[in-house]
Amino acid sequence: MHYGRCIVSIDSTTLHPAEHALIAHPHTAAVLLFSRNFTSPSQLSELVAAIVYHSGKADLPIFVDQEGGQIQRFQGPGFHDLCDFRTLGQAGLPAIDAQVKALTNDLAPFGLISLTPVADLDAGNAVISGKDRSLSADPQRCAELVSAYVTALHRHGHSATLKHFPGHGQSYGVNQDDSHDCKPVDPRSLEAIQTTDLRPFIAAAQQAEAIMPAHIVYPQVDPDYPAGFSSIWLQTILREQLGFQGIIVSDCLSMAGAGEGSLLNKATQALEHNDVAIMSNLPLQDTLAVLDALPIGILNDTQAAAFSRWTECGRAQRATLRASYHATAT
Repeated sequence: MHYGRCIVSIDSTTLHPAEHALIAHPHTAAVLLFSRNFTSPSQLSELVAAIVYHSGKADLPIFVDQEGGQIQRFQGPGFHDLCDFRTLGQAGLPAIDAQVKALTNDLAPFGLISLTPVADLDAGNAVISGKDRSLSADPQRCAELVSAYVTALHRHGHSATLKHFPGHGQSYGVNQDDSHDCKPVDPRSLEAIQTTDLRPFIAAAQQAEAIMPAHIVYPQVDPDYPAGFSSIWLQTILREQLGFQGIIVSDCLSMAGAGEGSLLNKATQALEHNDVAIMSNLPLQDTLAVLDALPIGILNDTQAAAFSRWTECGRAQRATLRASYHATAT
């Protein structure tokens, strides 16, 4: 299959004709949905069918952040009320399998893939601890629970995306924690990070299909770039030392932690060390301009094989929805 290298978003609960060029663009790898894209199961089914049909591609994967708790984009009739990761971690292994089963069953009719699990420690960070998104404060316990979560995902036919490498969970001070709104700096040494935040990633990296790095600067490791743009973190440590062979997918380039440069510059830099970059919550024309200008827009054969493994779950259902939409459209 032919795959691009950018994940994009759309504006509403229906696909606007102007967005056809966005999803059909050869550099578009997938679509990421948000709460604004959902009102009901029937509407979601129609939207997914329209996206995959109008992409003109054999398969266009569609992702969502459906973690549980405060980070659950689709809620209400047709979807389980998934508990937050802190509660899930406290409940233990049987609860993890039950929640993953509910999650995958909810998404299966739409062929959707959840970007999960969060592997960050519960260490006081506003966007992690503050939103109950971590399974444990203890590195070893978190590693065990993250590994169990990945195993459960695989048991239920779903891929795993670990986030946010090498660890977003530490507290950096008031208004300095959330990489959506600022540029967090973690002053610790590599040794300190390896003995704490990195342990869940080390435990599960060989099993996960994808890993998402954090938009955080770790100056004692790489003083020049956030982890999501760093050859030290992504190539030397993640690829070479940890032996990760799956997809590296950037966190969204519209976040403050990704820096102040132009979107094109950020996308180009991100794709030097990430296989795929997320460009969501951006004006349509800005995104299209970047897609048109990207010098490296297509996955190579090795990347494409890893991407196919990551996005295999839901592929058959997406094809079914595409066919049903085609039948009604013609």
